[in-house]
Amino acid sequence: MKIVNILLIILLFFYSLSCSQKEHKTLIKGNIPNLPDGTLYLYKDESGSRIDSTETKNGVFQLVHQWRGNIEPVYLGLDHIDHKGVLRAFSFPTNARYKGAGWESQYFFSDSVIAINGKLKDFVTKDLELSEKYKLVTSPVITAGRQTEALYHTDRDLFDDITLEKINSIKEKIQQYPYSYHLLYQLERNKNNFSVYHVKALLNLFKGDITQSSTYKKLFAYNLKRSDQKYLALPLLEEANGMKAKILDSSYKKHLVIFWASWCGPCREEIPLLKKEHDKKNPLVEFVSISIDTDKTLWKKAIQEEQMTWKQLIVSNGTPTYEDLQIHFKFNNAIPYTVLVDNNLKILAFSVGLSSEKDLNKLIETD
Repeated sequence: MKIVNILLIILLFFYSLSCSQKEHKTLIKGNIPNLPDGTLYLYKDESGSRIDSTETKNGVFQLVHQWRGNIEPVYLGLDHIDHKGVLRAFSFPTNARYKGAGWESQYFFSDSVIAINGKLKDFVTKDLELSEKYKLVTSPVITAGRQTEALYHTDRDLFDDITLEKINSIKEKIQQYPYSYHLLYQLERNKNNFSVYHVKALLNLFKGDITQSSTYKKLFAYNLKRSDQKYLALPLLEEANGMKAKILDSSYKKHLVIFWASWCGPCREEIPLLKKEHDKKNPLVEFVSISIDTDKTLWKKAIQEEQMTWKQLIVSNGTPTYEDLQIHFKFNNAIPYTVLVDNNLKILAFSVGLSSEKDLNKLIETD
């Protein structure tokens, strides 16, 4: 009898577990009268990452996407291909602003229910000529859950150009939406633009289940690690020959460290400028490239193709070593990221994105 009871408990446990997972879904339904018949695609994070689809008929559609496991809320978007092959990329009206003007988002969050009812509007671009097979459209106002609500009430540039005034605005926004994963994700992405003190203060404003999330806990641990930065040694990194090497050579006065990857178009585009600067053979400046490639074969192939003659290193994302580099070089994952440091790891100058020859030269000359 005891064995039967134990088996019954186990079966009930797995049944309740499966039921809880079944309940974790996003329902997207709508009636858009001027949407042609075709296929509506749901994507995650970027339009190339489609995860589900449904047919649309007379503008009516319903899509239920089942999430597996206990995942955090994610950014979702929609595009549609009609029977004539015309792709419509959706953007959604918000109450947020960007650089003082109104802002439409291509995203909503994976709330339980998303309702879209009303007519589409063509988004007219002044300086961009699009193919007849590609249209930008503005969706009717959508009805969604609280994660999307927080996203649509947060200015697009809230985390740009961090100042004390901006930090106060971010504090107010988190206090208004203490459950917002969008605000947490933005804080995580821009963590090195804040002091240790400010990250801690902002984290303390979040309330409820979000404080038990993986993103929250990882950011909290990362910030603790940052607080001990002076005791954090600069790690050794792997060279193309598989050997470990120091990142910086102290015989140079300054070090130009470039974070890049073989798959990053702007990174590859910047390399000829870096080669031109390196060929000047400035005796005070060491060049160091650090790849964040996950595929070492592609990294080595890119090194050969680009013929970069300075130090080439690689680091694996998501590792303690990667975190150490983020802390020391204030690297926020966006590449190309070029940073000039001295032998004490003081950051003298940095740039994010593709540099012009003039800007790169100015950065290198910084004292």
